[in-house]
Amino acid sequence: MMPTFREMAARRHPQNSARETLTASLGADPYDRLVELAALGERKAKAAGVAYHMDHMRKVVLAHVAGELAVIHAKEGLSEAKLERLARADDRYRQHIEGTAAAMEESELAQAEYWRLRAELTWDEKAIAHYNAMSKLGDPAP
Repeated sequence: MMPTFREMAARRHPQNSARETLTASLGADPYDRLVELAALGERKAKAAGVAYHMDHMRKVVLAHVAGELAVIHAKEGLSEAKLERLARADDRYRQHIEGTAAAMEESELAQAEYWRLRAELTWDEKAIAHYNAMSKLGDPAP
């Protein structure tokens, strides 16, 4: 079974290992950054799930509040349009909308953070390729 990023990052590495060379060249341990990327991916997925759930529950909350208002105002014979306006003005629906907006904001922030780190790791990968090319140019041909 393949070790996870967290297990690989936790391992001890000998002196002058490739990991230390990369860390010295890049200024950060790439294995630690992979662990951080995995954690950000989990945060991104959870935030997207909460935002999705909140968005799709909006109509359910609206219908529930409208149903309660219909029972309360049954004798008045309010139209559906009036019940919907009353339900949209209810604090419970407003709080759900505010919660949905906060969940979507968290989702966008989590995605931005994830893609920022992923872009940095891509740049690090390009830097490693550049270091490899430069080291080969410095060596005399066999």
